[in-house]
Amino acid sequence: MSGNGTRRGPLWRLRRKWASLGLLGRILAVALGLFASLLFLGGILSAVNPTDDTPDSPAVTSTPAAVSPASRPPRPVETATVTATATTIATPSPTSTRTVTKTAEVPEPTTTAPVPDVYYENCDEARAAGDAPLHRGDPGYAPHLDRDGDGVACEPYAGD
Repeated sequence: MSGNGTRRGPLWRLRRKWASLGLLGRILAVALGLFASLLFLGGILSAVNPTDDTPDSPAVTSTPAAVSPASRPPRPVETATVTATATTIATPSPTSTRTVTKTAEVPEPTTTAPVPDVYYENCDEARAAGDAPLHRGDPGYAPHLDRDGDGVACEPYAGD
């Protein structure tokens, strides 16, 4: 009766669980598995070589023993003597200097009268004020007044 299409058992349950995780869940599960594997391998490697500070023991050879560094006589330290000679050079006495400071009056920069902020609700207001047509950069120009976006607002009507 195993051929009736029912899928049971631990392997099929695991496959269904894996499929229900979705792509993000599968990626996360694989990443966590890799992280756990790296931790496990790191523990094994640290147990094999517990400290990196101690040097490995030297290999046993059949050559005669050499003089160990501790039994060697100390090396003489070379010393150097430095002699410095100071030479004074006669400098001429400073001459008197005169500093002249001129003050000049700087005229204040002339500013043009600030243009008051002008706002027109519509082109009828601009025409009533005598400012129509308005060009881009003119006081009172606004994009909502320029229908065709050519930089000229409140253009005369086609019939005018």
